[in-house]
Amino acid sequence: MAHFIRSGHGPEDGLLLHCMLANARALDGLTAKLAGDMQMLSMDLPGHGQSEDWDTARDYAEMARDMAVGLLERPAHIVGHSYGGYVALRLAVDHPELVRSLTLIEPVFFAAAKHSDPAAFKTYERSSRAFIGAIAVGDLVSAARAFTADWGDGKPWESMKPDAMDYIIERMPLVAASGASIVKDSGDVFDRLSEIDVPCLLIEGQNSPPVMGAILTALVGQIANTQRVEVEDAGHMAPLTHVPEVAALISAFQEGQPRSSEIS
Repeated sequence: MAHFIRSGHGPEDGLLLHCMLANARALDGLTAKLAGDMQMLSMDLPGHGQSEDWDTARDYAEMARDMAVGLLERPAHIVGHSYGGYVALRLAVDHPELVRSLTLIEPVFFAAAKHSDPAAFKTYERSSRAFIGAIAVGDLVSAARAFTADWGDGKPWESMKPDAMDYIIERMPLVAASGASIVKDSGDVFDRLSEIDVPCLLIEGQNSPPVMGAILTALVGQIANTQRVEVEDAGHMAPLTHVPEVAALISAFQEGQPRSSEIS
C-alpha cells in the first residue's frame, strides 16, 4: 500500500512525511543531511508518488495515518512537513506508542489557528477560497495556480515543467479531501494535543503566511515539551529551499534526545 524510500545509517529510527502534492523524493536533500542521525523511511502519502491511490470511500487523513502505521515496527522519530506534519500529529495522538519525538515543519493544522488567532484563520479561509472554489467546479488548472501561489516555493507557475504541472493538477482533489481534517478538525486532534508527552520541535519560515505562526502558537500552548525555531528568509517550503538550515535544527534537536538503547 505505502511506497517508501530507505536512507541513512544513524542509530535512531525515523519516518519522514512530505507535503501535499509532492512525494518522498522531495525530502532527499534533507535525508542526505540527516543520514548520520537516523535510519529513515520516507513515505509517499496516499495518491502521491508510487503509493496506493486515495480510496475515496475512506477519510484521507485516516488513510495516510494508517499507511504510516503500517511502516513502523517500533517507535520512531517522526518528521513531517506541511500536510505531512498534520499526519505526524495524528500519529502522535492516535498511536503514541509509535512516536519517540516529533519534528513538525509548518504543519498545516489550520483548525489550531482558530484557538490562538481567529483573525489569522479567517484570513486563511478567505485566501483559500480561490483554490477550493476552483476545485469544486472542476477547474483544476486554476486551482493548482492559486494553491501553488500561496503554498509553493515562490517560483511562478509558468516556470514549472509540464510533467510537474500535470502531477499537481491531477492531485488537487486531494487538497479538498484534506480539508475536513486540517480545517474542521474532523479527527478531534486539537483537544488531544495535551496528551502528547514526547519532545516536539516546531520549525517555521520567517516569511510564511501569518496563519502558520498562529498554528505554531496554538501547538506550543497545548504540547508541553516543545521547542519553536524560525528559519531566516525561508517560507513554507523551507525543507526544500533551506535544506542545510533545517537539517541542522533537526540534528541539534535529535542530539538532545535519549538514545533508543538508553530507554528500557
